[in-house]
Amino acid sequence: MVMNKRNVSRLGYLLLACLVMSLNLARAETLDRIAAVVNSDVVLMSEVQQRMRVLQSSRKDKVADATLLKDAVDELILERLQTQYAEERGVRVDDATLNRVLETIAANNKMNLTTFQAALQRQGIDFIAFRESTRRKLLIDALRKQQIARQVNISDREIADLVATQSGKLTAGERYHLQHILVSAPNGTPIQQVNAARHRAEELRRRVAGGQDFSQIARQFSDNNAAQQGGDLGWQTAEKLPVSFVRVLALMKTGEISEVVRDANGFHILKLLDRQGSKRRGMVTEALVRHILISTENRTTTEAQQRINKIYQQIQAGADFGELASQYSDDPGSRAKGGSLGWVKPGKMVKQFAATMQHQTPGTLSQPFQTRYGWHVLEVMDTRQTDQTEEQLRIKAANFLGERKEGEQYRAWLQSLRNGAYIEYRIPNTGKQLQLN
Repeated sequence: MVMNKRNVSRLGYLLLACLVMSLNLARAETLDRIAAVVNSDVVLMSEVQQRMRVLQSSRKDKVADATLLKDAVDELILERLQTQYAEERGVRVDDATLNRVLETIAANNKMNLTTFQAALQRQGIDFIAFRESTRRKLLIDALRKQQIARQVNISDREIADLVATQSGKLTAGERYHLQHILVSAPNGTPIQQVNAARHRAEELRRRVAGGQDFSQIARQFSDNNAAQQGGDLGWQTAEKLPVSFVRVLALMKTGEISEVVRDANGFHILKLLDRQGSKRRGMVTEALVRHILISTENRTTTEAQQRINKIYQQIQAGADFGELASQYSDDPGSRAKGGSLGWVKPGKMVKQFAATMQHQTPGTLSQPFQTRYGWHVLEVMDTRQTDQTEEQLRIKAANFLGERKEGEQYRAWLQSLRNGAYIEYRIPNTGKQLQLN
């Protein structure tokens, strides 16, 4: 099972909470009464006591013991339900995966596993208990991905809507220079006329997208006041434009023509002539790159390095890069194109490749360098600045929507687990008997 940074950071919450505990759990009174029954399993008072301490240490303000008690018991009950569900379906976390995660947690705290274990012991925290608690968290995380994440679907329209509502905040001060064609069909227009207007707008859109002059089409056919100016609306801020326009413009690049946009006034076609004003736009330097890869998959690193050095010397002596790439490169995707990768963003490449690419000026050949794939030489043929703001906004919007939907489905799924389970509380809903002071 592969762990990403977010998963490890979730686990780090438990470690950090434990390390700041001011009370020594080893000296605490052993509370082995049953706090709750969860199907065929139980939650012990000792577990509740420890979880209360963890929750208290993780919160900035002092929380009443009764609140901590309720939160601790509820957390433990949900953990039991999820681990039971996982075990019934054969979901497991093997020791090798668990050990790797524990080593990562230790490393994040500038320790190895041995010193980490000693640090826990000095805090009165049993390492075996911590280890199994970590295993449960990994198990629950894997279960959540299996049950919830794969069920989350996000439409392009949802992303566009969120981008439209947030783009004003993220690109404050930005202005759009637009041309506009309107085919009028206000609310209340008979359906037959609406359909006719839609077909007319779609036909006009095909004509301008096909290369006909936008200004001329606007003068001839647009129903709005700017028709005689070729549909030129001048510079407009996002705040002054209809939301339906902003939604579309947020996803457009300069020079593009929109799809037909429907609103209360009819059907619109937009052409984005230019945009300006935001200092927070996501400008990225792309490079037109070609490379030759000598893979280390079926040969030693030394053999691959020797071969790439020979190719490098041939290119330096005047051999054709493209011909050598077609003949020797182990990258099947670019070999047939003379090694060309097309326009490349640094963030899309492995670290060593991106760093080498960024340090090359157009028309220069790199020294041989190594990545996890093998040995390379590359040539940057040209560079350009591209505006990635819209792409970045779409990625952020998709991530936000995914996390929100996943959270909603996860909470609903947990509630369904509770509804179908036998749960019996054995302690009153008060924390008086579990004082932390």
